[in-house]
Amino acid sequence: MDLQEALERYQGTKLNLDELSKYQQWAFRYFHNEEFVLNPNLSVTIQLDLVKPREVYERSFQNAQGASFQAYLMWNLVKALSLEWTFCTRKIDREWYLFKNLPVYFPVAVGGEDKFKDVVINDIILMDWTKFCRVYRDSIENSNIDVGSLPPLTWGISHFIGNLPYLNFTLFQMHSGVMKTSRSMFYFGQRHNL
Repeated sequence: MDLQEALERYQGTKLNLDELSKYQQWAFRYFHNEEFVLNPNLSVTIQLDLVKPREVYERSFQNAQGASFQAYLMWNLVKALSLEWTFCTRKIDREWYLFKNLPVYFPVAVGGEDKFKDVVINDIILMDWTKFCRVYRDSIENSNIDVGSLPPLTWGISHFIGNLPYLNFTLFQMHSGVMKTSRSMFYFGQRHNL
């Protein structure tokens, strides 16, 4: 996938930095300039109380075919990210772009020799819960993406949402890729009572 295809597929447009506030103009140019800041990514680990979201899920969402609490968290996270434009900006070939409908990438543990498989879901922000559950489950069960074969641009601009439900971590540092697009990366860890 080349840049033009990505712009069309994911509803991207070039971001005009001159239309941003003075601080935003400075921040976009400063924090993503390796002469000043080597790694522009912030790593924040937080523990959230998910009791109320779990209650809402169990009361109103868990009966959809293919539903899971992880799917519910992912669906809501992507919807929330789409509401804050800065989570939808990507730097590609030294230019900033704003996307309205980014894909979501997530690895799924499958065990055995393969260990993981790659899953990409498009158009999540356009899906209601019922449709998302079907697509989510089908994407996991029928992913035909070989590990490492995802087009680099798709990989680089996708929201990355991982799940390590058996790992109780208090800090988690992601690997930094060579393609620095400023994409958001999230990992859910072990759920426990706070």
